[in-house]
Amino acid sequence: MSTYYIKNIWGPGGQNGYPQKDQIEFAQGQEGAARRFSKCDGFLLYETGHCECNKIGAKSIYARGIIALPEIFSNGDTKEYGESIGANRRKFPYSVKINLSKRANSLDGVPLDKIRKIIKKPKETMQRPGGLVKITKEQFDTFCLELEKSIKSQNYESRRD
Repeated sequence: MSTYYIKNIWGPGGQNGYPQKDQIEFAQGQEGAARRFSKCDGFLLYETGHCECNKIGAKSIYARGIIALPEIFSNGDTKEYGESIGANRRKFPYSVKINLSKRANSLDGVPLDKIRKIIKKPKETMQRPGGLVKITKEQFDTFCLELEKSIKSQNYESRRD
């Protein structure tokens, strides 16, 4: 059986280029989620509405990809992200190697209201432990089409300028 996920990325991470490398990181205490994610058949990245450094997350799906290596890695330096005030900083000691196949500007990605319609849950929250929302193959394919439309629309806009 195939497994697909929407992986939440704290906003404005996508706007800031996350992931800049070929890996997705998981927070301390989320090793199980990292293991589940490392075995999926495909994933989408969703930028949350979290606010940081005077930017607000887009609440949209902005990328899709596949797992490059089906295992998790320990980040020896225990990367920290978040606001610069100590208590709000989170450690991300686990990572999974990925390959992104498509990426849109998160500000122009598949918006939350459309995500809720495709998932068929009008009040669906995107928050889950480990940042993983399990979806069906059909939902994944629909999101991929919507993401492709977003990318084509962005290319049209950039050619017009």
